[in-house]
Amino acid sequence: MNTTNQLYPVAQLDAARQQTDPIADAVIKEVFKEYSFHQLNEWLGKISVNGSPLPAQMPGPVKEYFEQTAALPAFANSLQMKQGAVFFAKYFGSVLSLLGSYSLPYCYAAADGAQVLWISQRIYQDTFRRLQETGQFVLDVLHKDAFAPAGKGIRSIQKVRLIHAAVRLHLLKSGQWNLDWGQPINQEDMAGTQASFSYIVLEGLTKLGFYYTPSEANAYMHLWKVIGAMLGVTTELLPGTTKEAYWLDRRIKQRHFRKSDAGIGLTKALLECLQHNFPSSIGVGFVPSYVRYLLGNEVADLLEVPPGDWSQAMINPMKTANSFNSVFNPFKSSGSKYMADMLPPGHGASNPPFTVPIRLGS
Repeated sequence: MNTTNQLYPVAQLDAARQQTDPIADAVIKEVFKEYSFHQLNEWLGKISVNGSPLPAQMPGPVKEYFEQTAALPAFANSLQMKQGAVFFAKYFGSVLSLLGSYSLPYCYAAADGAQVLWISQRIYQDTFRRLQETGQFVLDVLHKDAFAPAGKGIRSIQKVRLIHAAVRLHLLKSGQWNLDWGQPINQEDMAGTQASFSYIVLEGLTKLGFYYTPSEANAYMHLWKVIGAMLGVTTELLPGTTKEAYWLDRRIKQRHFRKSDAGIGLTKALLECLQHNFPSSIGVGFVPSYVRYLLGNEVADLLEVPPGDWSQAMINPMKTANSFNSVFNPFKSSGSKYMADMLPPGHGASNPPFTVPIRLGS
């Protein structure tokens, strides 16, 4: 039996870079033999609630996909999932902020995986929309009723999985994809993204001074493991505990974190978007200071995040207040209003639809 530090060996991760999502890939290839990107988006736009009927005009292969991928994985523990959703509700403002200011740029440091967003132009030309979509997806899948018939979690996961397959097909046909990077949106990169939305968020909460129990953290990890499996990531790659996630993160960081034009460009676009939506009374210099603090200087330097200014002095008082509130007022976090303001307005309210970028069809 493997010891913890033997998790995710090089051979396993090398193989994972050549593996994608056969189920979603097969559906997309079949659909685009006869239908367009516009038609796929039209169908996706009509699906939002888990229990809602599928559009009558939807082709058979797509209907079968939605029917066959709606079930929770066998390992799903409903109690842990509920506890994970409660944990998210407890810190939702800070979690949403961390996704934009920590998880996303952390992913950009993985040079090969960052090429997907760079070549497909999914972030540096659509930064505002991308952040809205990310926030909406997280709200859909982490809601307490996300997997109930009236929830939106299952449908959101299914749609994002198809979008990944469509982007993957486009990139492979574009002539711009270098197979030395592995397959686009491959299993290793998807597992790394899942870890950044779960484990890295937990690390971020710790850096911001919040206290939480190991059982809370592992419930949150379990919920994201369920989400990852439904997104098509193989169970063997999905960490279910913070210890497992630590080793996955360490392996990926050693293998892929390096300076790249893609990572630098994506981070620059993200910072500009966050600064544009940040309250001017605080000072836009706080955004790079805050992002650099979360990433740490080593990763921030890879992404050429500007150095912090005087506003970084605000971080320690924020941490102190968060620590106090974690103990005495656990549903309130100091600074959460300002951190949540770093996301574009409308997250969770405008309910942006998950669609395939139209330019991919051109």
